[in-house]
Amino acid sequence: MYFSIVVLVLTKALVTEVCHALNVTVTPGPIIMVTEKDNLTLSCLVSQRKRSSSVLILRWFFSPLAVPTLTPPLSSTSPSPPTPEPSQFLIVKMGIKKMKLYGNYTRQFPQPKFRLYEETEGELYRLRIFSVTGKDQGFYTCKVQEIRKHRNTWRASSNGTSTTQLTVHFTLEDGSSEGLMAFICRCVSVCCADLLTGPVVHLPVHSGPHLPVLSQKTQAQR
Repeated sequence: MYFSIVVLVLTKALVTEVCHALNVTVTPGPIIMVTEKDNLTLSCLVSQRKRSSSVLILRWFFSPLAVPTLTPPLSSTSPSPPTPEPSQFLIVKMGIKKMKLYGNYTRQFPQPKFRLYEETEGELYRLRIFSVTGKDQGFYTCKVQEIRKHRNTWRASSNGTSTTQLTVHFTLEDGSSEGLMAFICRCVSVCCADLLTGPVVHLPVHSGPHLPVLSQKTQAQR
């Protein structure tokens, strides 16, 4: 009887520990479109924490959109190459002491590209992306891990993940999408003008029995 009670208590504690995951939500999402060269702010909202005394470890990841490549067909004798998995790059990590560690991916930009700040402690984290370009298109994932200290050891108690997709709306150098529409309209007008002013080709049309064709001289005599 005592053994059964111990097993029941341990099972309940284990189920509670595993099943109660963090509720993580990234906004805006699940898909957002931003005009090229604009700034963007992504928010990571965390809720349903198990313990107020726990600590959150937050990470932002970026996965670029996969670009399809054209490859010649493989022969039946050659082995098929493995399918490459989409790359995922660490943007920034916020650890136990609220230190912000930016990943190697962010070092390729000449100017600061990302900025992470905690707006509401333990609840709301914002990621600022400056001067969005086509290379920034892809998936942005916020991963949060709740840890607690037990006997001088940090242990994970729950996790949560949320992702949003970023697409970029491209514009012309003047910064307006209307310029693109005007450019298309001008191209269409030029093409239509060429069709109207070009040489006219007469095609024979047979709608009935063949009739003799009178020359212009015969028609004039009549």
